Amino acid sequence: MQVYLRETRTIVAKRALFFPLENVKLAPIDQEDIAKIAFTVLRSDGHEGRRYEMTGPESLSMAEIAERISAAIGEIVRYVNVTPSERRQAMLAAGLPTYIVDALDEQAEERRRCPESRVDLSTHTALGIRPTTFSEFARTHAQLFVGKNG
Repeated sequence: MQVYLRETRTIVAKRALFFPLENVKLAPIDQEDIAKIAFTVLRSDGHEGRRYEMTGPESLSMAEIAERISAAIGEIVRYVNVTPSERRQAMLAAGLPTYIVDALDEQAEERRRCPESRVDLSTHTALGIRPTTFSEFARTHAQLFVGKNG
């Protein structure tokens, strides 16, 4: 979920999320959930050689993510679907290094190829960790989404 924090500058300035993702649905996971899972695994036995799937608790479109940020800050944030080349040009104009822009282009392309993320909470359930919803994440970081540093 923290990946959306890098969009705060645009959310603050334009009250919008600009991504070339059409109606792609993602299941973002909060880094704090990942840390709780890692802590639990490292502090208990029986995890050697095991593989744990982790996703967030809901599959959301960019419009739904914008709605949840809107609800958290009390102002409308909209999702604007842009073309890959528009996003690339904007990122380069903002001064991002070409290698980062290339990586973000590749990531967006891969997400468009698999337009609906599955939700798998088996790890959360097995380890007794309540998953953080995007609404909770947005409320926690609301001050950043309105341009305050906390």
